[in-house]
Amino acid sequence: MSLDRLNPQQREAVLTVDGPLLLFAGAGSGKTRVLVHRIAHLIREKRVSPWNIFAVTFTNKAAGEMKERVAGLLGQRADDTWISTFHSAGVRILRKHATRLDYGESFVIYDDGDQMTLIKECLEELKLNPKIFNPRAVESRIDAAKNELIEPADYPVDDFFNEQVARVYELYAKKLKANNAVDFGDLLLLPVKLFEGHPEVLQ
Repeated sequence: MSLDRLNPQQREAVLTVDGPLLLFAGAGSGKTRVLVHRIAHLIREKRVSPWNIFAVTFTNKAAGEMKERVAGLLGQRADDTWISTFHSAGVRILRKHATRLDYGESFVIYDDGDQMTLIKECLEELKLNPKIFNPRAVESRIDAAKNELIEPADYPVDDFFNEQVARVYELYAKKLKANNAVDFGDLLLLPVKLFEGHPEVLQ
């Protein structure tokens, strides 16, 4: 595998394999190229098993591009690497270990419409006026909390609106679990909760 197309900094990033490595680079600077060559270098030169390679990105397009480029360097060996989006990785992890968090393995993933229906149900049950507590605004705050890995019990109640959002969030989470359902935010939050509460799954 030739590294001739990489600049000195990129080559250094590819060849540095001991310990963690953090790269800062702007758009179009070759981050994906570095990651792809680093994966190929670990497998080809360092004899790392493809099964031990896990690469995550934010979009399906980026994950697909990374898979294609790794396959271009490694051929069939690329099939055994795990390259996906954060949300897809969350689904895969939860399908395998959902019972440890008291979910069934066949949990359903609520889309935006399902979420809004459940949020409105929670608002009605808590007797909160949807004209004051806009369902979309409430859902947005709950989703933002999950993206920050904040669970209902830890939701900041710094004003009256957030105090009510915290109540909705708590009820919403209970209803999701009762329905054996998760939303997109849970695909980030729940794997972290799983890892913290059951570190053995990381082995």
